[in-house]
Amino acid sequence: MFVLHTLISLAFLATATFSFTTEALRPCHLDDFKYEYTECDSDGGRWRVSVPKEPGLCQPGNSPSVPERGKECNFACNTGEYLDIQGDQQCHSCPPGTYSLGGGIRFDDWQTLPPGFAVKTEHVSHTSWGSRFKHKGNCSRAEWKPRSSYIMSVPGDCPSNLLFSAKLVRAGKVSFEYQYTDPETIFHFMVQNDQCQALDGEDNDKWPAVTTEGKWATIVVELKSGMNVLQWRTIGALSEMMHSTVSPILIRKIEITGVAYTSECTKCANGTYSSGGTSFCQICPVNTFSNHGASQCLPCKDGEYSEPGSATCTEKPPCTEFDYYSFQTACNKDGQTQMTHRWIQPKICNEKAGQSVVLPVNGVLDDCPPCNPGMHQLNMSHCGYCNENQFADSQSVCRDCAVSTSPKYEVHYKHWTGMPPNMTTRCISIGMESCSNTAGWVPAGDRLRTSFGLRDNNIFLVLVLKVAGFRGEPGTVDGKPITLSTISFELDLHCESPCQLIFLSDALGRNTVLQTWEETMEKTVFSHEIFTNESVTFTWAFQPDDFGLADPGDEVHTSRMKNLAQIYNLKVTNTLSGGASQCESCPEGKSADGCIPCSDGHYVDPQSQRCQACPAGTVLPSSNSWGQDSCKKCGPGLHPVGGRSCKSDCRFTDDMGREYDFTELDGLHYVSGARLFTASGTQYYHSFNISLCNHGNTPLPTCVNNVSADAVLIGQPSYLSSMVCRSTLVPQGDPEKPVVSTQPVSLGTHLTKIVSNISLLKQYEEEGLPSEDSERDIHFYYESGSTTSACPNGRVSIISLHCDPKQKGTGEIQLPPKCADGTCDGCTFHFLWLTRHACPACRKEDYKVVRGECVDGEQAIHYFPPQHCLELSQESLSPMSQKCRVLPFAVMVSIPVILGTGLFLILLLIYCWSRNKKLEYKYMKLVETAGGHDGELPAADTCGMEDEDEDDVHFADERTGASFFSKIREKFGSSNRMKDDDNPFVAVKMSEKMSLT
Repeated sequence: MFVLHTLISLAFLATATFSFTTEALRPCHLDDFKYEYTECDSDGGRWRVSVPKEPGLCQPGNSPSVPERGKECNFACNTGEYLDIQGDQQCHSCPPGTYSLGGGIRFDDWQTLPPGFAVKTEHVSHTSWGSRFKHKGNCSRAEWKPRSSYIMSVPGDCPSNLLFSAKLVRAGKVSFEYQYTDPETIFHFMVQNDQCQALDGEDNDKWPAVTTEGKWATIVVELKSGMNVLQWRTIGALSEMMHSTVSPILIRKIEITGVAYTSECTKCANGTYSSGGTSFCQICPVNTFSNHGASQCLPCKDGEYSEPGSATCTEKPPCTEFDYYSFQTACNKDGQTQMTHRWIQPKICNEKAGQSVVLPVNGVLDDCPPCNPGMHQLNMSHCGYCNENQFADSQSVCRDCAVSTSPKYEVHYKHWTGMPPNMTTRCISIGMESCSNTAGWVPAGDRLRTSFGLRDNNIFLVLVLKVAGFRGEPGTVDGKPITLSTISFELDLHCESPCQLIFLSDALGRNTVLQTWEETMEKTVFSHEIFTNESVTFTWAFQPDDFGLADPGDEVHTSRMKNLAQIYNLKVTNTLSGGASQCESCPEGKSADGCIPCSDGHYVDPQSQRCQACPAGTVLPSSNSWGQDSCKKCGPGLHPVGGRSCKSDCRFTDDMGREYDFTELDGLHYVSGARLFTASGTQYYHSFNISLCNHGNTPLPTCVNNVSADAVLIGQPSYLSSMVCRSTLVPQGDPEKPVVSTQPVSLGTHLTKIVSNISLLKQYEEEGLPSEDSERDIHFYYESGSTTSACPNGRVSIISLHCDPKQKGTGEIQLPPKCADGTCDGCTFHFLWLTRHACPACRKEDYKVVRGECVDGEQAIHYFPPQHCLELSQESLSPMSQKCRVLPFAVMVSIPVILGTGLFLILLLIYCWSRNKKLEYKYMKLVETAGGHDGELPAADTCGMEDEDEDDVHFADERTGASFFSKIREKFGSSNRMKDDDNPFVAVKMSEKMSLT
C-alpha cells in the first residue's frame, strides 16, 4: 500500500505543479486517461491506476478513478491472445492482421536493429610482447548488422557482442535460430543478470554447435524471473590466418517468453498477414503483397510481379539474356541430344515488351556422346556401370576380366548429357529468400555449369558427389599418410563482381574447406589426395554474390549475373564402386573386394608380376603398388618398422657420430599460447598438446571439443588425436566451471624427419627466438595430412631441441615471441624446447685431460668436458690417478747430460791453457838464446818455429810414450816445477850462421 500511496501522491503533486506553471486548461474527460499497472509489490501483485494519456493536454477535475487490484505479476495470456487492461482485464483473441506470443516477444524482422538491442564491438590485446597479430583498426566488418531477414556478424580481429535486456515476470525461455559454419571461429551465447554476472546453471552458457552451409539450428535456454541480459558474441580467434575467407554467423529469429503481459497484439510486418488469434504471421506467396497489419495478401496486377514476403509489386521488366538458361538434354530413345533454352521460373520478365529478347531456338539434334569411361550403353538414352568383375572398353561394351585379374574401379565423368546417379545439385538460400526452381548446376555437354536467376540473392549453388569408399588400408610411408585415391577435375571461374567457389570434403569427419577460388581464372586442373578408405562426400559450393558484405540495393545485377563456374573432366581413382576401363593383375589372388594386396614391405614386380620385398631401409604398407619405386625410404632419423611405417625410437645420431637420447622427453606435453583479451576482459587462448616420438605404447595427444554434447551428431568431432594438435580454450567466469575447449585442429599427424647441422638462423630471428648456437639444435618435423585453402600444402610443425645443461627435468618449451600462438603464417608452427636431453653424450676423446702435482708418488688426473654435451660417468673415465716420480723423467735425463757436458768443457779449457803455456815458454827460450857476437846478425825469427824434431831439440827426460794425463801431472807437480836456470835441452844444433858481410 505504501507504493500505491506514493504513486498517488506523486500524481497529485505533478498535477498541482502543472497547474501553477500553465494557463487554465479544459477539464479532463474519462477518455483522456488510460490504465497502467504499477510495479510489482512484495506480495507479487500490482495495481491498475489511471494516468493521463498526454500530460498537459487537460486539467484534471475530479479525482481519478480509485486504483484497483490488477492481475498477478506472473499472469500471462496464451499465444494468440492479449490482456485487455483498458477493459475487463481478461484475455481476448488477437484480431486479424496481428499476432501475439501471450507472455513473450519475437524478433524476426531485421530491416533495422529492433528497439532494446545494442551492438558492442571490442578490440583484442595480447600479453606477448612483439606479437605479429595485426589489428586492422576498422571493426565495422565484425559488427552485428541487420540484413532484412537475419542479423549477421563476420568474425574477425574484433569480438562483437549483440546484447538484449529482458525483464521476466516469471520463468521463461529464450530460443534463437542460427547458422554457424566455420569451426575456426568462436560463437558464444550467455545469460547474465543486470550486474553482468553469469546466472547459475549450465544451460545459461551455450557454445552453439557448427552447422553445415545453409542449415539452421536452434538453441533453447531456460531463463529465470527478473532481469536477464542476453549476449551473443563472435570472436575470430585467428580464423583469418587459417582461412583465406571467413564465413559469417547468422541469427534469423529470437523468441523470449516469460516477459510481462501483452496488452495489445503486434501487427504483422509488411509482406505478411494473419487471420487472427495466432502467434505468428504468414509470408505472402509469390506475386502477392501486403501492408503493415494486413489480414490477407493482395494479388499483383497484370504485368507486375513480387517475390515472397513483398510489401509491393514491381512492374515486370523486359526479358534479358539473364532470364533464361540453357542446358543439354538427356539422350532420347533415338540416341540424340540437343541444346535447349528455358525461361527461369517463376518468370519475372515481360517477353512482350519492346526491348525484350526472344527465347533462342533449341539447337539441332546431335548424336549423343559415348558413355563415360567404365560405363556401357543400357539403352539409347542411358548409360550404366558394368556388372561385378567386368570392365567396359572403349566401345562401351562390358567384358569379363581375365583369371587372376580384377577390375580397376574409378569414377570418371567427361560427358555431361545428364546428372550422374551419384551426383546431386541444389540451391541453398540464406535468410527468408527462396531459390528459383532452376538455380543450381546444369549439364552442358562437355561440362557442368552454374545457373541462377536475377532474384536469386544470397544463395549457394551446391554440387555434391558421394563416393562409397576406396580400396586399400590407411597407413604411412616416410611419415606421411598413404594416398589411397585422388580426385581431380578441371574448372574455370568468371567473376565479373565478387563471387566465390568453395571445394569441401568430409573425409575428416566434418565438412572441411580444401580450396577456395575467388577471382576469374582460366581452365585449370585441381587434384586432391585421399587418405581414408571410408565413404567421402565432396561438395562444390558456388556463391555468385558477396552476400552479407554489400547492400542488395547497391548490387549491380547485370555484373552479378555474369558470374559463372564450370567443371569439366572429373575423376576419382581406386574406388570400391563405379566403372572400370581395364583390369589389373592380382599376384596374390583375388577376394570379394578385388585383388589381395601384397604384404607389408612388398611391391608388385612388373616383369614377373609377383610380390617382391622392398630394399632395406624402405617401407610400403600392404597394397597393390607396382614397381620398386613404390617403396619409400624413411626420412632422416627414422627407421622402418615391420616394413609398414617409419618411426623414431627417440634416439638419434648425427653426422658427426654424436649420440642423443630423447626417451625422457617422450610422452604428452602441454604448451599454452599467448593470452588474448577483449576490451571487456574476456580471455581466450590456444593450447598445444605434443608428443615428440610417440614411441612404444604411448597414447597420442588429444585435443577436445566440449562445447556441445551433440557435436558428433552434426559432424563436428568431439576430440582429435595427433602428434601435435591445438585447441582454443576459453576460461569461464566461474572458477568452478571447467574451461571451455573448442576447435580441435591437427598441426602434425606424422613425424617426417629428424635433422641436425642445419641453420634456421633466419627463421629464429624473424620469430624472435634466441639464435645463439642454434646450429647445434635438433629439429623434429611433423606434417598434417589435410590441406586447407590457406595452407594448400597442409600444416607443418617444427620442434627444435636446444641443448641447455642447466635445465632440470624435461626442460621448457617456448613459442616464438614475435608470432601469435606459434605461427607467423598460419601454416608453419615452431616450438623451441630448451632441455638438457638435447645435449649429446660426451666422448672420452672430447675431454680435456689435466694432470695434477706429484705427491708421494701419486698423481691426480682431471677431466674437463666440453660445454655442449652430457658428462660421462666417473667409472668410464678411469684411471683418475697414476704413479709418478719426484723429478720428471726429462729432468732426470738432462742432469747427467748437463754434468757431462760441463766436465768436457772444463777439460777442454785446461787443455787449451796448457798448450798456450808451452808455446809461450818455448818462445821465451828462443828469445834468450838468440843473442850473438857483435857484428853478427841475429838468427832468423823463424828458428824457434822450426819443427820440433828429435834431431833439433832433446828433452832431458825423453818419454815418447807418455800419456796426456801424465804430462798434466808433470806440469802441475811441485817437485818438477821449471826454474829460470834449468836447461831442459841436452844439445842444440844450430844452423850455419851467415856472416854479416
